[in-house]
Amino acid sequence: MGEAIEVHYLDTEALPEGARVLPLLLGEGWHARNDISRLSQASDCSMLPSLSDRASSIAGMAGDMASDTLSGGGNTIFALYHFRGFEAVSSELKGLESHFSRMALAAIYSSPNVGEVLAEWNDEEVKNILVQPLALFEGRTMEKLRRIIAESDVDALTGPVLSSHTGFPAFIADCFREST
Repeated sequence: MGEAIEVHYLDTEALPEGARVLPLLLGEGWHARNDISRLSQASDCSMLPSLSDRASSIAGMAGDMASDTLSGGGNTIFALYHFRGFEAVSSELKGLESHFSRMALAAIYSSPNVGEVLAEWNDEEVKNILVQPLALFEGRTMEKLRRIIAESDVDALTGPVLSSHTGFPAFIADCFREST
């Protein structure tokens, strides 16, 4: 793309002057409303639309990854960070229901949560379960999700993070290209 790329975290005091910033957030929650606003005001930079504005692409990547992991079909729980602020992605994910034998949306930090759905499916003797995270990268959220699954005593696979999708780099590059 011919531009320098830098990574900054939400605890950054200010961003580089004149930078074009792509917030790597899937939802419109607290971080999007507060941290991004604070960084934007503290820096002479331009904020690009967040990834939540591309909910269809996000859901498509998650669906691809779930289908690939289960070799098509199967029973999938799409694990969102939270439901509040993630309405656009949730809505797009619901459109994937016909691609799976059984599908549910659950959250890591709100209800219905992943543990509750796993317990319900376990009671119903549902097998071949994949929990597909709606997480961009490995980190604390994925550690929490794996703990929830382990504590459920349900034999479930954990899908890969979205950044491991083969189309993810092009998706991010498109976010920058579309903003010029």
